[in-house]
Amino acid sequence: MSKAILLVGAGHMGRSALGMLARLRPDCRFKIVDRSPENLALGIAVDPKRVEGELRDVLKDGIDTRGADLVMNFAGPFFLGSDAVARAAIATGAAYVDVCDDAEGTQTILDLHETALAQAVPVITGGGNSPGISNWLACDILASNPGVDGIKIVWITRERDPGGLAVLRHMLHMTVAPCPIWRNGKMEYSKGFHPETAMSFEVPSPFDRIEAYDTAHPEPLTLARYRPDLKLIQCKGSLFPNWANQAFSTLGRIGFARDELTVKIGDQTIQPIEVLWKLLWARHNLGPPRERPAFTQINVMGLKGDQPVVMHTITDDSEMSRGTGIGMAAAALALLEGNVPPGANGVEAIPFERGLAHFKALSKAEGAFANGIVVTHF
Repeated sequence: MSKAILLVGAGHMGRSALGMLARLRPDCRFKIVDRSPENLALGIAVDPKRVEGELRDVLKDGIDTRGADLVMNFAGPFFLGSDAVARAAIATGAAYVDVCDDAEGTQTILDLHETALAQAVPVITGGGNSPGISNWLACDILASNPGVDGIKIVWITRERDPGGLAVLRHMLHMTVAPCPIWRNGKMEYSKGFHPETAMSFEVPSPFDRIEAYDTAHPEPLTLARYRPDLKLIQCKGSLFPNWANQAFSTLGRIGFARDELTVKIGDQTIQPIEVLWKLLWARHNLGPPRERPAFTQINVMGLKGDQPVVMHTITDDSEMSRGTGIGMAAAALALLEGNVPPGANGVEAIPFERGLAHFKALSKAEGAFANGIVVTHF
């Protein structure tokens, strides 16, 4: 039977997942919703016969999910806490998955658990790369290493260019948002990207040795629901090169991370982050063309006490957005197959064997994560 998939947000990650699903599921019909005419045109071009588009700003105007079997939400910024798309999906009985990687937005969706249970709808938050694939790797470690009593996730990214405004908002927000850490049965919070949270790690190439910082990703929130018995669940992150971590931390703390802050220049009122974004792109475009390789790496460590005993690593020679698209497509395929329990959960609600099997197949087809899952024993 034909399935209808509604994608909210047709930027790079949304179109990436759309392309994979359109290729793998010829039985599916697609509708994409975005506030950008350019994004809509690019999304429809993926398969004009099966993809229709609607120009709409869902954060302002809401969304109609009637007729959809699955809703995929790529529209941030999630840290503002909007649950309108998820609520609409639950009301019409559509399965839901989003790409949220902010702790606040994740908690807002998890708070819909009882509502989703009552409607018998599976609601998954944090599909993507980190969180997402990182959580399935953690579940794999826990299943195959019964002595492991802690999980530490370390993500690293080097981008080719400044990226989109939404990505910059997310990065700067992580410098001021509290970072959740599950420790001995309680949730603690630390400061994001602050020097005092720095730890050094030996990781596979191309990074080898890096310094990573507490970061406000939501893996501790969802993994702690899945395994509350664990002594530690923590997420650290690092930008490459290392000086970028200090730069973003400073920019966030002096005000660029504050979405409610505006300034007036001439007769226009703007948010400072918009100026910063345009400045970064102007700086990028001003220099002579040069090859700047992009890499993304996720390291998931299983701990016994304070000591790592095993690490699962995935590395991609591309921006984090490609892996995020793959992770979302993997979660979508699992939801379309069914047998995902109702309620609002992280990707842990999807059996990790299924999730990782889809991740491997999609990565191979996309030419991504060439080394697969690299296992290191300490």
